[in-house]
Amino acid sequence: MSSRVVKDKRATSLAVGEGFIEITPDRVSVLTDMALEAQVIDESAAEKAVARAQAAMKEDHTAEEVAAIQASLQKRLRNCM
Repeated sequence: MSSRVVKDKRATSLAVGEGFIEITPDRVSVLTDMALEAQVIDESAAEKAVARAQAAMKEDHTAEEVAAIQASLQKRLRNCM
């Protein structure tokens, strides 16, 4: 998911991971384990990590293995900066 953050009248685009969002009339709050500015993401590395994870997910796995694969993908995406 991508988000646009405005602080001190300066807008920044962020790629954000899983988390929670709270919307009120005057603001939006996001609680996430990952938020990266778009310009620091290595798109090629991120695409390769996604492709590896998708290939791994096509195999039969236990719930624990699926959780480990998803955690590995999140870690690799964080390392793409």
